Amino acid sequence: MEKKYRVIHYSKIRFACILIPSWLAGFPLAMLLIPHGIAGQIVLGVLAVTIVFSSLFIFPKYVAKAILLISSDTEGFQFDWVKPYWGSKPKLTQRVRLDELKSYKYESSYNFSTLRLRLKSGSRIQLHRWYNDSNDDFDKFMTHFKRTIESYNKKKSTTAVIEREKSIMENRTFLVAIGLLIGVIFIATILLVIFKGVSNMKGIIPILIVLAPLIWVIIQIVHGLQKSRIE
Repeated sequence: MEKKYRVIHYSKIRFACILIPSWLAGFPLAMLLIPHGIAGQIVLGVLAVTIVFSSLFIFPKYVAKAILLISSDTEGFQFDWVKPYWGSKPKLTQRVRLDELKSYKYESSYNFSTLRLRLKSGSRIQLHRWYNDSNDDFDKFMTHFKRTIESYNKKKSTTAVIEREKSIMENRTFLVAIGLLIGVIFIATILLVIFKGVSNMKGIIPILIVLAPLIWVIIQIVHGLQKSRIE
């Protein structure tokens, strides 16, 4: 029985091409407006918020977004480009049989969820799902995809199983190295607070801004180490 999934796909290259120039534009704006006192700083603040918001939440949906229709049957998957990237022509329909798949890798972060398919021919297929535009069938497709791979690998007629590649957060050496680096940053931050002191909220806020993402990374490291230990 054929199943179809509507999946939103984002180009990380196009995404970066939006973010980097937009954010770099903030430096000359700051140099131009800061000397104008409070009025210049207010204008700078408004422009900064507008640029950040637009580059993160508006422009990518128009420039870096494409829509795919993924069909699945007993033989494999078919990728049809329903809506191509802005300014690009639709890509050709791509059919991938299960016996053509060598391995796959699934990685999830606070920005993107990515599925990478590696074919025996050497070519690759990548799907990037952005957390801020997730009203599609990506999660349903991933559940179906994993079940399909599991069923295929268990078949007696399967001569070469489709391997699951470990994500970077399951690489024990990488996790330990990052953990040590974060530990050094934490210790340096604590020593800075002890020896320099923090007299008001203006000093606490930058510290919290630095520590908040580090805490998230530590949680991911713990989960990754637990997963790698189980496997």
